[in-house]
Amino acid sequence: MKALPVVVLSALPLSVFPTLAANELSSALAQSSVSAQVRYRLEAVDQDNTLEDAFASTLRSRLTVNSSKVSGFSALLQVDNVSVLGGERFNSTVNGNTAYSVVADPKGTDINQALLRYQNDNGTSFSAGRQLVNHTNQRFLGGVSWRQNEQTLDGYRLQHTFSDNINAELGHFYNVNRVFGPKGAAADQQGSFNTALLLWQLNPAHQLAAFGYDFDFANWATRSSRTVGVDYQGKLAKGPTLSWQLALAKQDDAHNAPLSFSHRYHRLSVSWALQNVTLQVGQERLAGNGQSAFQTPLATLHAFSGFADIFLNTPEKGLRDNWLQIDVKGKAIALTLAYHRFDSDTGSLKYGDEWNVSANYPFNKQLSALVKLAYYNADTLAVDTSKVWLMLSYQL
Repeated sequence: MKALPVVVLSALPLSVFPTLAANELSSALAQSSVSAQVRYRLEAVDQDNTLEDAFASTLRSRLTVNSSKVSGFSALLQVDNVSVLGGERFNSTVNGNTAYSVVADPKGTDINQALLRYQNDNGTSFSAGRQLVNHTNQRFLGGVSWRQNEQTLDGYRLQHTFSDNINAELGHFYNVNRVFGPKGAAADQQGSFNTALLLWQLNPAHQLAAFGYDFDFANWATRSSRTVGVDYQGKLAKGPTLSWQLALAKQDDAHNAPLSFSHRYHRLSVSWALQNVTLQVGQERLAGNGQSAFQTPLATLHAFSGFADIFLNTPEKGLRDNWLQIDVKGKAIALTLAYHRFDSDTGSLKYGDEWNVSANYPFNKQLSALVKLAYYNADTLAVDTSKVWLMLSYQL
C-alpha cells in the first residue's frame, strides 16, 4: 500500500479543533456517508507481434467514507482493492508476465483518496491530502478513471467561486499516484506540480476556460514542461442543435528537461445533435519536430486518440488525429461508433487508423454494463491491435 499517513488524517480534527466538544465530533461521525462500488472487467488484447494475447479478468472493490462538516471542515477516505479472478494471462506492468500484451491493471489494495477539506460561506475551499483532480475534459489533467486503479495526486488544492459564473482553482502537488500502482517502479512520480484553472460561464451557451500547468518531474525529466492554454465550448442558442469546442495550448521545456522545445496544440470539434443521434467531426493536433513533441503525461489518455491506447505517448514527429463519431441513444442502450485517422504532424507519415465501438446499458440505477471494441490498423507506427472489453459496475 502506498505510504500515506492516514492515521495523521484521522487525528487532524483533534489538533485542528482543540476547542470542539466531543458531541460535535460524534455528531459529525454519525452523519458521515458510506458508499461502496464493485466493478468487474474482462479485457482481451491481440497484437500482431510476438507477444502472447492478453486476457485479464479483474474486480475493483471501492469503499468511500465522507464525513459531515464541523465548523467548515470535513474529511474523505476512499480505499480500493483490485483483484485478479483466474490466472494472470496478461502483463500488468508489475507481475513480470512480459510475454503477454499489457493490461495495466495491477492487483493490490490502495488508498485512492484521503483528504481533509475546509469550506467557508464565501465560496472558498481548501483540501489537503490525496485527491482526484479532473480539469475540463481531462486532456491535460485527469484521474484516468478507465483503469481499475485511478490516478490521484498528493498535495494541496485551493478553489474559489467568485460569482455564479466564475470559478478559479490553484493546486500544488508533490506526488502522482499513477495507474501502475500501488506497488512497482512506475507506481509513483514525484516532483513539483503546479496547476491553475479559471472557468468562466459567459452565458448558458458559452464557457471559457484558461489553464496553466508547471510540471517538474524528479525522475521523468523528459516530461518536465510548462503549458498554458484556453478552451472554449459553445452551442447555438436557437436553430439547429450545433455545439463546438476549440482548445489552444502552448508547451515549453522547463526545469530539468533534457531538450529545448516549444510545441503547439489545438483541438477543434463540431457536433450536430438530432433527435436521438449526434454526429461529430473533429481534429486534434499535438505538434512534434522529430526530436520531441507535445505531451500530456497526467491526462486521462484513454479518452483521446482511440480506445486502443496506441498514443499514450505522442510520437516525436507529433500527431494529427482526425475523427468522425456517431452517438445513438435508444430507450435504454447508448451506442457509439467512431473512426480515427492518425498522421504525423511533421514528415507526412500515415501512422494508421482505428475503429471504436461502445455500447452502454444501465439495468437500473445501481447496475450497468459496458461493451467496448477497438481495432487499430497500423501503417507506419506500432502494430495491428485489437482490444475487447466487457465491464459490469454495481453501486451499493
